[in-house]
Amino acid sequence: MRTMAQLRFFGTAGYELVTDGGVRVVMDPYMDSNPACPLSWQDLEPVDLVLVTHAAFDHMGEAAEILKRDRCPVICAKDVAHNLTTVGGVDPDQIRVTIWGIPMEVAGVPVHPIESHHWSFAVTPSGDLLSGPAMGFVVVAGPGIRLYHQGDSALSYDFRLWGELYRPTHGLMVVALPEESLPHFEVYRGGEVTVQEAVMASQWLGLKHVIASHYQWPSHPDVQAFLRLMETHTAAGEWRPTVAAPEPGQTIELVP
Repeated sequence: MRTMAQLRFFGTAGYELVTDGGVRVVMDPYMDSNPACPLSWQDLEPVDLVLVTHAAFDHMGEAAEILKRDRCPVICAKDVAHNLTTVGGVDPDQIRVTIWGIPMEVAGVPVHPIESHHWSFAVTPSGDLLSGPAMGFVVVAGPGIRLYHQGDSALSYDFRLWGELYRPTHGLMVVALPEESLPHFEVYRGGEVTVQEAVMASQWLGLKHVIASHYQWPSHPDVQAFLRLMETHTAAGEWRPTVAAPEPGQTIELVP
């Protein structure tokens, strides 16, 4: 029988991963408040595990609502955990707090948190500033299926190290800054990585399958530029990964 997992895109950096063993993992579930997401968190089947890369609103999303409904565990850093429990009303017993480099296995799913060169902060309703380490995750979704969620990491030479250490096969690679996601949006000329940097990071990781991430619709100019550059780059060399830029709501198969 062929090993296979499934990945459904919510828009921005939100995903539902169903492992080859049927475990349902939700990552950065920015859904009801996301103009691109065609479904509500309430439409999800019961979730077994939640991963949150950092405290930004477009990554935290509806994590608290999912956690309270399904009573499942969440892997996150301390600032996110504090936000979920004190603001979101999540049971502290559901928190599996972590930091870069500490491998975990939760709900039967091996997860390796790794560094994200980014910030993580949130402001509580009382005005308190919460800040902590942003992170990415390598999630083992089945034999030969190791999925890297970049979070919002900027480029660093660590991508090459992570490729050597963790050998991700599939990568959710930041290629854009979602439309109108920041004040004074007109001054920004790219996301946390440029299109060119996204290609370089994907190659350093040694990905067999590159999945564009961190956009609302694939018509975004940076997504289209990334796809063109990947086509040109792979045609000229020996590295020939499959490349996808799913529509929000679309499910794709992950195979080794």
